[in-house]
Formats: sequence, structure tokens, C-alpha cells
Amino acid sequence: MTFTTHNTLHKRHQHNIKQIRNILRQNNLTITKADKSKSIIIISKSMLKQKVDDFIQKNHISCLNKVPTDTYQKQIQHVIQKCNMQIDKHTPKYLINIKPMAPTLNVYIKTHKENKPIRPVVNNTHAPVYKTAKYLNKKLNNLLNLPCTYTTRNALEVVEELKTIHFGEHMKIITLDIKDLYVDLPIQGILQTMKFWLSKHNNTSTIIEQILQLLETILKQNNFQYNGYLLRPQKGIAMDSPISSTIAEIYN
Repeated sequence: MTFTTHNTLHKRHQHNIKQIRNILRQNNLTITKADKSKSIIIISKSMLKQKVDDFIQKNHISCLNKVPTDTYQKQIQHVIQKCNMQIDKHTPKYLINIKPMAPTLNVYIKTHKENKPIRPVVNNTHAPVYKTAKYLNKKLNNLLNLPCTYTTRNALEVVEELKTIHFGEHMKIITLDIKDLYVDLPIQGILQTMKFWLSKHNNTSTIIEQILQLLETILKQNNFQYNGYLLRPQKGIAMDSPISSTIAEIYN
């Protein structure tokens, strides 16, 4: 019996990968993920580009000529320094990305939907305001004591909650799909709503003013890059930002 060495298996693996890459390149194909499953999708680059272009057009997303990352970095640094009632002198160094970059757009395919549109997933981890947004999100939940009645961490949590509900024979479960939630939220409306709830919870005018300054700076830094282009929605808030789901719950 002949045993294949680890090195031989590795070479064979690399050869197979090279062959797959050649086939994809020769046929102008690319690989992406499917939404809501672990499947992968092989799709022509031109078709994927068309789906992304449709998303950009429908959501009024424009192309930027200049990368605003450095400007955004200076803006958040300036606001953090001003908000001394919310951020103590030892904390700012933990709220700034040392090497900030524009968020990147990843594209999943909604295979369960008609015409198979894309699901945009934006990686904000390296954005100038990412760490500050994460910090403010935690602070808002503490200040407002949000019940999080309409939020859930994942599908497993939903399943566990459903197990506790008694369903009669004439009852039905329905699901509602909220389309383009974050890109339709108005920033000024969010700020007004936030001011109302902060005031209702007896926060001082200084605390309210500083939180709103932080929040406005975070919300206005909304752009992402894809395939060499830098893009910015004309309205709405950043997709997949650490604070977006909390903002959506407060506003709605």
C-alpha cells in the first residue's frame, strides 16, 4: 500500500486551486457567498457588476473623487477631545483606529429572492469611527436603559423564544422583510429623537450636547469602497456599524 505524503497532498491541493482559478479567469467568473446559507455562488463578473450597479442606483449612492478618511479621522479626534464629560482623559487612545481605512463592501447573493439581488455587507472594522461607535453604543444602552424588545442576537435566540410561546390551532407565524432599513433613516430625525429620549431620562444639557456631537460625527461618516471605487450614500446611516441597530430601534 502506498501512502501519499503530506507534501504531495499539499502540492496536489495547490495544483487544483490553480486549475480552478484558471477556469474562473478564462470564463470571466468569480466566487461569492450566498445570503442566509453556507453555499458559495459562481457568477459571471459582468452579472455581479450589474447587480451591484442596480443596488447603487436604487439607493442613490454616489461615487467620491477624493478619499475622506484622513478628514474623518481628524473630525472624530476633535469631537472626542471636546466630549470630556463622556470620555475621560485615558480613554481616547482606545477609541481611535491608528491606521484607518475606508470600509469595504462585501457582496452576498440572495438566492432565495426573485432576480437574486445582492445583500451588501460592509466591514467597518477599520473605519475612523468604528471604535467610537462601539463605545457610544454601549453608553447609549446604559443611559437609555433600552429593553431591546425588538432585537435579537441570532436565529437560535429566536428559536428559543418561540419555544416559550403557546400557539393555538388558528394562529399563524408571519415574517416581515424590512427593505433597505439603514439607508432610509434620516440623520436629523435620528438626532431629534435621540435628544428627546436623553432628555426624558433626565440627562443634563451638557451630557446631551456631547452625546449628540459624537453621534452626529459618527452618522455622517458613511462611505465604503468596492472594486476600486469609493462610494457614499446620499442619505441614511452606515450599514453594519456597531451602533446602527441601536439607532434603528430608538428611531423606529
